[in-house]
Amino acid sequence: MTMDWSQHGEFSLHWQGDILMACYKGTWNEQASFHLHRQAQALWAERALQPTGQPQGWGLLSDAREWEGGTPEALAAWWAFFEDGVRHGMAAVTDVLPTQFHEAMVKSLAERAGKLTQYQLSANLDEGLAWLAQQGLRVIETRELGKD
Repeated sequence: MTMDWSQHGEFSLHWQGDILMACYKGTWNEQASFHLHRQAQALWAERALQPTGQPQGWGLLSDAREWEGGTPEALAAWWAFFEDGVRHGMAAVTDVLPTQFHEAMVKSLAERAGKLTQYQLSANLDEGLAWLAQQGLRVIETRELGKD
């Protein structure tokens, strides 16, 4: 018998240039990670359909400043999302975390991430976007969003 649990925790996803901006909030269960993955897959597919002439890499900025944590199952499901992102062109990733406790909570995932793609922990969103731009990704500054 399988249970259909409700999602705990929230997220939002949107493109900002070549950067998939992911904002995480609350305490996550496995369903939050599953839903994140499903929504991200739709965004990756949409991006792949745009005529660019050649495959384009993209970056992920995980804004976890309002994330409280997640169950071990949520973190395992998030890792499946991450690996799939790499398979779909994710070339660089940066996380913005609220505390050293959160850094410790995701330390093993961060170490694994750095083996699959370019990875950095950033102090804030501006630093994260600047680093992603240094990786050759097109970054749209927040104040420029209405102009794209």
